[in-house]
Amino acid sequence: MAGGVMAGAPAKAAQLPATAAQASSTTAAVHTAVPTAANPLPSVDPVGDPANFSVLVNKSRPLNPVSYAPGDLVNARGSGQYLRAEAAAWLNGLFQGAADAGTGGLAVVSGYRSYAQQQQVYSYYVSIYGQAQADLISARPGHSEHQTGLAVDVGNANGSCGLSTCFGDTPAGIWVAANAHKYGFIVRYPNGYTNITGYSYEPWHLRYVGVDLATDMKRRGFPTMEQYFAGNPSVYASITSGADLVAADSSGRLLRYPAHGGGGYGVPTVIGSNWHGLKQAFVVDWDSDGVYDILAQWDNGTLGLFTGWPGGAFSTQIVVGTGDWDKMTITVGKWSAAERFPGVVGYFPDGGLRYYPNTMGRSLIYRVDIGSGWAGMGLTMADWNADGANDILATTTSGHLLSYPGNGNGGFAGLPLTVGSGWGTMKALVPSFGLSGPGTRSITAHTVDGYLVDYGLGAGAWGAQRQVGNGWNGMKLFK
Repeated sequence: MAGGVMAGAPAKAAQLPATAAQASSTTAAVHTAVPTAANPLPSVDPVGDPANFSVLVNKSRPLNPVSYAPGDLVNARGSGQYLRAEAAAWLNGLFQGAADAGTGGLAVVSGYRSYAQQQQVYSYYVSIYGQAQADLISARPGHSEHQTGLAVDVGNANGSCGLSTCFGDTPAGIWVAANAHKYGFIVRYPNGYTNITGYSYEPWHLRYVGVDLATDMKRRGFPTMEQYFAGNPSVYASITSGADLVAADSSGRLLRYPAHGGGGYGVPTVIGSNWHGLKQAFVVDWDSDGVYDILAQWDNGTLGLFTGWPGGAFSTQIVVGTGDWDKMTITVGKWSAAERFPGVVGYFPDGGLRYYPNTMGRSLIYRVDIGSGWAGMGLTMADWNADGANDILATTTSGHLLSYPGNGNGGFAGLPLTVGSGWGTMKALVPSFGLSGPGTRSITAHTVDGYLVDYGLGAGAWGAQRQVGNGWNGMKLFK
């Protein structure tokens, strides 16, 4: 292709900016069920590898092979019930957290079951309740999460409400539902989602998916794995993942680089042409219909929307802003939880920062002044401190990277934090969701010498950094 060749391990390392090892947030958490990311859709396709902590197992997705048995089972808390080693280790933390919170403590009720054991359990329920009822409360052999070694049934330490929905109303059950994600667990079959999971409400059934995925589901408001991995309404949409990279090359071709979930990209596909005259562009679900759109900021002062179609391709341009948009430095995302749609934050050369709500999923009709003194800064919207509200990452003329904490309501929640230095060598910062696997967040930086460097995002701290591409001179990355 013209202008860029992806490379997983280049021979020459790029000059990377320094980052702060830790940065603590001074903001209060903002809790909302509304996904606040610029790209709020699930990140990657369902995981089928039975050894993967993120594997999706349900009535329509059996284990492969159906006789799968994990090889790293350990006795969980001396209970005589077994879990995979990592899940058992995090379960220790969860139990300690519940005890420290004064819930009365938890007990392990059930853990790993082999294919043969699950066959016995399922057959027993069929004999007692009939097959229709059994299918609501028990998995068929080969379809059980317990067979992965990642599922555990828990109960109150005093034995009350054992394997009963009343567990969800006890202090321990309430605490588990609110805090399990901190330890990498989710309540796999939440109340009110039987039509999605296929199973009745089970507040005691916890599934280990890892802290990244569990936290991402919690933060972005996805109560079930089925919903998280559902993707766009159509798998045929031109852009299907928040981890995919979209760019325009020097010949005006619009290219999509599909993320493969392991920290890299596949072979690009051409999804558009004649993309000349761009100042910058953004991949965002602008109309919140579950399909990614493109918001384009043109050198002629127009702000244009290209709505994505479920069957692929985009609409012709819908003008959502006219005038002097070419003179603005902007970033796009869900800046206010009160709004259904993502909006625009940006400034003119005078440095006055403005928020433009997108109230109807189309045009921008008014603005709110939210700051001053922003002249010369680069802007990227991302949830730096992982509190559920987007923040503004700003690069200064001296190369410092600052995080301005958002309050989730269209404004700021405190003073900025310096989270890095040496970022003056970056042409663009692109938020990514799921590049290194389900639930992972990162910022992909485009350096002035054509490298792509991905920086993992934790909760107010940087994760691993690695080079994911070179030869990107002449390419314009969509944010």
